[in-house]
Amino acid sequence: MLTVLSVVLIAGSLVGAGWTALFAARDRRMDNRLLVELIVVEVLILLQLIVAVVAVARGQRPDGPDSAATFLAYAVGEVVLLPAGVFWSQAERSRSSTLVVTVACLGVAVMTGRMVQMWGGFGG
Repeated sequence: MLTVLSVVLIAGSLVGAGWTALFAARDRRMDNRLLVELIVVEVLILLQLIVAVVAVARGQRPDGPDSAATFLAYAVGEVVLLPAGVFWSQAERSRSSTLVVTVACLGVAVMTGRMVQMWGGFGG
């Protein structure tokens, strides 16, 4: 797994979380700039999924028994998490729905951190 990709993905998702939290605090709806940032994060998530699948297919495994399946489940779950939050936010259009995207971004950061931890930590 690429540590640099994981760090950039975590940073991007935390920026998205902070940005959406600011929008919610100001009672504003998401704008196109924020959506572009979230699309960039989603592209990074898809890239991470490809890297994870290729690494596991080549025989590299995360630490621990049966962790390859869990690792890949995290990778696939991340792909769905952010679009689901954005879809919910666009469908409801309230202050709390913007916070759903904040939670989704934080979830991506936590799931990526967990994947790095399963792979053997930074530098793995």
